[in-house]
Amino acid sequence: MVLQTIQKMVIFSNKSFEKNASYEVFNSFESFIESEIKPIGFWIANDFNDNYLNILKNIRRSNWWYKYCFSEDSINDQLLDGNLKIDQAIDRCILSEEKIDKLRFSLEGLAASEKLLVYLFLRESLKIFPQFNLHAPKLYTYPIIELLSDNQNDIDWYQELIRRNLLAYKKLIDRVRVCNKCYSAHIYFIDDCPNCKSVDIKRSRLLHCFTCGYVAKEEDFIQGYERTCPKCSAHLRHIGVDYDLPTAQYACNNCGYVFEEPETIYRCMMCGQEGSPDKLNIQEFYSIEMTLYGREWLLLEQKKIIFSVLNESFKYVSLEYFQILLDWFMKLHKRDNSFSFALILIKFDNIENIIQFYGISQSLEIYREFARRISEMLRNTDVVCRDDEYKLWIFLPLTQKKGISNRINELIQNIQLEGDVKIQINISEKYSSDISPETNIKILMNNLDKKND
Repeated sequence: MVLQTIQKMVIFSNKSFEKNASYEVFNSFESFIESEIKPIGFWIANDFNDNYLNILKNIRRSNWWYKYCFSEDSINDQLLDGNLKIDQAIDRCILSEEKIDKLRFSLEGLAASEKLLVYLFLRESLKIFPQFNLHAPKLYTYPIIELLSDNQNDIDWYQELIRRNLLAYKKLIDRVRVCNKCYSAHIYFIDDCPNCKSVDIKRSRLLHCFTCGYVAKEEDFIQGYERTCPKCSAHLRHIGVDYDLPTAQYACNNCGYVFEEPETIYRCMMCGQEGSPDKLNIQEFYSIEMTLYGREWLLLEQKKIIFSVLNESFKYVSLEYFQILLDWFMKLHKRDNSFSFALILIKFDNIENIIQFYGISQSLEIYREFARRISEMLRNTDVVCRDDEYKLWIFLPLTQKKGISNRINELIQNIQLEGDVKIQINISEKYSSDISPETNIKILMNNLDKKND
């Protein structure tokens, strides 16, 4: 017998509520998990205020990490989506479900980076702010990023999303100096003697005897009620006549060295590294928000998402420009066959099967690695174009050497995973030496495309 999944608002409270078909009340997160309810969202009553953070952390680390969570009272926490009355919260969650339906992929098995993008997509205009945390290695964390992380020792993965322009830094919140060895911000600063590096230094008044030029701490000149130079025994009665106070204000109790300013070094509390403060690395913390490109990226079909990773490794030209360039070079070749070239067509056949078997995250990495290796094979003069039918065209001017398709097939074999589903691509190549003078650009590309079918 298959149990029917019930969609309701989940309320956490010990208070009594009127029976309502749109919500269900639970007195713990564990009791909710044991139920058959599929939540449209969560609402925390004010009698759970003392326990709201544990509830939030459990939600964000569960299969329902992307769902809205509201509170009855106003609680200042980034992990909450605000405070609303229960009826308003239900309406907001229903709207969120409509946005979820626009995503054309499953929310199960996503990587942390994809979870973060979905989380921000469902919360339009949301900015993630760094939160000061005395126990954090760098003194600041992004709470939602930390909770969505697959590995709690690696919470900097979001920077890859910044690099790919899916997320963007906005307002600078703080700047922290971190150890250049272990990157911890738990450092402190020490003043020491520039001569012997001892920390046993003291700020004190120094006297300068005009008679013999001796300089030492003021207490060294005190003998009873008088000031007497310990070196020449001159009586120092009048400042500016018998002695003065030089600018140096520090003395080392270890080596006796007198100096104006101490040397400052840093010491890391985590690894013990020491050095000059100007050697410290600087970590800046910004507010983060999703870019328009990030939202568009999520709304594409999964197959298009996979194909879009090729953008990261190739510099494309438009199909129109590609055809103009190829046509021009073909005409050059007809006039002078030393202008040799090759045209390669790569078709991606089973992207859907790869996604279904490996999931979108691993599939992205597979095709990203493929694109990177192909890019390494190409020269700066080679031109790449891709069309809307998942075809990759590569024009290689001044190329005579054959067998490029064999090299690409060998490359594919090197990145194949051990699973039952393998990457399948069809490769066709045409060299200028094999093209008849009557062939034009349209015939050439059509023939290569049909050969690939």
